Amino acid sequence: MNALLEIGVEHLPARFMAPALKQLKELTAQLLDEKRISYKSVDSFGTYRRLVVVIEDLAEKSADVQKEVKGPPAKLLKDANGNFTPQSAGFAQKNGIAPEKLTIVETEKGPFIYAVVKIKGEKTVKLLPEIFTRIVTGLEFAKNMIWEESGLRYGRPIRSLIGLYGEKVIKFSVAGVESNRNTYPLSSFGRKPIKVAKADKTCYADLLRSQPQPVLALPQERKEALIKTVSNEAKIRGYQADLDPELIEETVWFTEHPVAVGGDFEIKFLTLPKDLVTTVLKKQIKMFPVTNANGELQPYFIAVRDGISVNQNEVRDGFKKVMSARLSDAVFFFENDKKDGLEKFKEKLKNVQFLEGLGSMYDKSLRTQQLANWLCEKLHKAAVKDTVDYAASHAYADLASHVVYEFPELQGYMGGQYAALEGRADAAKAMEEFYFPLTSSSELPSTEEGCIVSLAGKIDTLVGNFLIGQIPTGSEDPFALRRQAFGAVRILLEKEMNVSLKDLVEKAASLYPAGTPDKGLKELPGFLFQRLALVLEQRGHKAATLNAVANWYEMPLTQVEALVSALETVKMGEDFAQMLEPAKRVCNLLKKAEDVTEDVNESLFELPAEKALYDKIHEVDASLGCTVHTAQTKEGYLNILKTYGAFKEPLENFFKDVMVNAENPAVRKNRLALLARVRRYLTQTVADITQL
Repeated sequence: MNALLEIGVEHLPARFMAPALKQLKELTAQLLDEKRISYKSVDSFGTYRRLVVVIEDLAEKSADVQKEVKGPPAKLLKDANGNFTPQSAGFAQKNGIAPEKLTIVETEKGPFIYAVVKIKGEKTVKLLPEIFTRIVTGLEFAKNMIWEESGLRYGRPIRSLIGLYGEKVIKFSVAGVESNRNTYPLSSFGRKPIKVAKADKTCYADLLRSQPQPVLALPQERKEALIKTVSNEAKIRGYQADLDPELIEETVWFTEHPVAVGGDFEIKFLTLPKDLVTTVLKKQIKMFPVTNANGELQPYFIAVRDGISVNQNEVRDGFKKVMSARLSDAVFFFENDKKDGLEKFKEKLKNVQFLEGLGSMYDKSLRTQQLANWLCEKLHKAAVKDTVDYAASHAYADLASHVVYEFPELQGYMGGQYAALEGRADAAKAMEEFYFPLTSSSELPSTEEGCIVSLAGKIDTLVGNFLIGQIPTGSEDPFALRRQAFGAVRILLEKEMNVSLKDLVEKAASLYPAGTPDKGLKELPGFLFQRLALVLEQRGHKAATLNAVANWYEMPLTQVEALVSALETVKMGEDFAQMLEPAKRVCNLLKKAEDVTEDVNESLFELPAEKALYDKIHEVDASLGCTVHTAQTKEGYLNILKTYGAFKEPLENFFKDVMVNAENPAVRKNRLALLARVRRYLTQTVADITQL
């Protein structure tokens, strides 16, 4: 038999819905398992006014269970006369069994009395009131309200409850609301109850859908209806709707029956930057922009109302008034910004703090400019230096603009718009994409100048935060430093920039004023290492292979990836795999030794195996030459790594014939020095193969 719970609430914010439904499903499953009630499936769905969970094929009763209960020590089972002691008899009575049923069990702390207790299952119908009550009260919301005497804290006031087991109503109450089988129509169409006959997802959804004002209770159905109604409204005008996924998702959660209402706006608003118009429409008033086939904005909007009505024209006029007012505000802010200009905004940054103790955003602009110019020189990009210099020095200027103050999500983009208006179209794209990538996997800046400026800004932010000890821990990352690090790593790697993270970080740190306290900069390499490992994994590598690249921080990341790729290739070979054990043995021996050098004296060799290993070192030295220092590609690293196999046979013979810890101190030291030379090849030349 199925069970159904509906929590009828006042209008929940859209952002509450997905987490609430996820909790609803998980909490239901958790409580059913706790009560030992088997079931086929649990499904949660709903709207901003009704949270619903349906449990299919619920067992009629909870499962019987048998458990062992630990009691007093075994010596208290019986007294000297062979009678059960008061302690054992009381223990048996407490657990509902005869004393004769008690057993002795050996434990780590000695023998103890145990009772084997059988707990019979209860009928599901008797357990559901408690389960439903705990489900309702167990949901948590980002913000809560208190509206009645019991003081229950909830996202919005509870106004109705349905509890069904098959066709039977499960009686329970929460916050003064008694359960029944009544749900209600769209909020604007009265409170006449709709009776739910039985606990069935399809029947429930069909019942609400069949009302004079249909309610689409299933989120996926609502989403499909939303996309269809919005798309049709755009097609009527010969265009297409900008079906932004975030706006689609949000609209699904603030409607029960989405109905599109299309309208137009004045052509003058199209003189605003496109993203400013779409941000007003999408973010402020939750409307869908309309574009042509080329993605060019058209003077139309598509709003969404909840439910069908006969007065669509009045509704359209209401939406149009709101939209016109908001776009007029945007025009006002934009026109004022154009009068001020980027230089004035940049000056205003002197009054905007970057981080406590690290100066203003104006100071940050100067450091970003210096670091970006240094990068141009380091990367031999003289041709773009002028553009980079301007873009970097004005990258943060739009933070002081009126538009960005009102619409923070347009930072960077508006800077690019203002740069273009002021005749610096060459720098506009770099400034527009300054904050790219916006997520760990989204697009990078599209221009060379943009990548350099964006990288400089990210590294300065990371260095500044770590200098003052503001380091992300757990899920806490208020300044999005993980995203900044992901972006920096991806730019260096995907744009093949020939500069190491070490050089970048050290240069950025040197630009801070002398005497700036350092509370955590040493933690930054490890933080960057974690992001690099994840990026390499996304690019098809094994993240753990990076552990073998000892000098990753001092190498351009393109070379790091080439070496990781080479290591993954060679470690699949049999010869290389057979080198790992001898290599680990070399390292372990040297780890325990003291005062180890690499100064080998041939005159102290006593056995052929020592000479053979020494000769092999010279042979590998000669074959590698300077390639150890010049290798940059996968092929170059493969050539070096393949030479490691040459040590396999001489090392095996060495360990078979030679006692490393000889009694003669000079001989012992010489043999350790020989192994130290080998260790340098196996763990320090280009990679530490013992980490594979």
